Amino acid sequence: METVVQYLLLALALTSVQISYTESRLNEKRRDKTERRFHGTQIKDNICEISDRESKVHCYCESTEVKTATRADCWVFNGGIDETDPIWSSFSSQPHLERLTFNVRSDGALKFIPLQVIHRMKRLQKLYIHYATLEKIEKRTFSNMSTVREITLMNNKITALDFSAFTNLPSLVNLTIKENKVTEIQRDVFVDLPSLRYLDLSFNSINLAHDGCFEHLTILNDLILEANSITILTRDTFRGLANLTRLDLRSNKLAMIGDLTFTELWNLNELLLDNNELKFLSERAFDGLVLLQKLSMTGNKLKAINEGLLEGVRGLELLDLRNNEIEYFTYENVKPIIENLKMKTSVLYLSGNKLSCDCRLSWIQMLKNETKSEILRAALDDITCVLDSKVDRTANDVADFEVKAPKSFYEVVTSSDVPQAINDEAFYEETNMAIKEPTVQPVVVNQVSIVDMPIETLPCPSELSQNREDSLMLSSKDESYWQPGSSCNILSSLKLILGLVLMCVVL
Repeated sequence: METVVQYLLLALALTSVQISYTESRLNEKRRDKTERRFHGTQIKDNICEISDRESKVHCYCESTEVKTATRADCWVFNGGIDETDPIWSSFSSQPHLERLTFNVRSDGALKFIPLQVIHRMKRLQKLYIHYATLEKIEKRTFSNMSTVREITLMNNKITALDFSAFTNLPSLVNLTIKENKVTEIQRDVFVDLPSLRYLDLSFNSINLAHDGCFEHLTILNDLILEANSITILTRDTFRGLANLTRLDLRSNKLAMIGDLTFTELWNLNELLLDNNELKFLSERAFDGLVLLQKLSMTGNKLKAINEGLLEGVRGLELLDLRNNEIEYFTYENVKPIIENLKMKTSVLYLSGNKLSCDCRLSWIQMLKNETKSEILRAALDDITCVLDSKVDRTANDVADFEVKAPKSFYEVVTSSDVPQAINDEAFYEETNMAIKEPTVQPVVVNQVSIVDMPIETLPCPSELSQNREDSLMLSSKDESYWQPGSSCNILSSLKLILGLVLMCVVL
């Protein structure tokens, strides 16, 4: 009997424990349900079908069935979301996403990179984050994601990239960190990226790129550094980029380029230096760029081009020097690439400069006649040269203007007793003021189209003309012929001969 009582007491105790456990489980479920209702989204919800308007993230997918979506465009609303928010667990409903985009709609709504989501995506290939507030990409933020091929971080207020911020991404091909506030590129930021071919760092505030900062990117093809504040480049800036084919340095603050700056870039095909502050180019600035075909330097402050500058880029087919301050661009400047410019696809842009009208530009007309490139012919038509900024002429005189004298000569339309060409500037100004033609507005004629001027009318600077005349004279006359008193010596010789002839006659 005592044994039976003991069994009954034990059974009662077990029943009590079971009831307590069941009640505890029910209370836990109630708490979870309340918590999920508070956050607005259940953990098991499908991220592609969030119906709660209070949710801080809404994603649109090409397929809403669980585990079928491959693309999700997510919009982040209502600032204040943190890394523990249950919404991030909902991404587990779509583990096969290949493309994931986060567009942040309000300032400060997303202040971190949702790594717990990204690292779960075993098939993720493309990641885009726009308009977040990330400030700094910490060390190894992007690492060990074997399938990711493209990362784009635009307008995220990023100011710094830590060492090894991007590392061990074996499939990464394209990396864009554009329109942020990065000021410096340190060494070892981009490490172990064996497939990276495209790097875009444009529209930041980069003023310093450390030597060797790109040296690990051995197969990189495109490097975009447009719209930054870079002032100095050295040969080591681009160390290791032997496979680079395109370098974009437009809209920086470069004032000069020294010797062998790009010599590491053996395969470079296109170099863009537009809209900098370039005033000086070393004669060997482009040495080593044997495969370069396109060189653009429009919108700088260049006043002269060294005659040997293009020797190192003899394969050049496009040269753009528009809108500089170049005064002289001679045949010697263009000689290394002159044969290339005769091909169908070649082009040389020189318009918008201050070229001085003289015979050193005659090669432009000859090139127009010889080239097969229609684009080049049109570009040569746009080239103008400066006659003399002090010469005022009427509109009716422009068509009849002939350049037959040096720039200090002026042609004046006056009465018959006034000479047509005069070298007295004061007299010219006085005469010009006396001519009144109220029906014709005076215009300043200081630029003319080079191709519209006959070659023989292009004036030569006095030193060139003098050298040419001297060489002609010395080649046809004996030097003693031009010595003073030589005419007297000739007359004396004639008198002596005549005297001898008369003596012979008398005898």
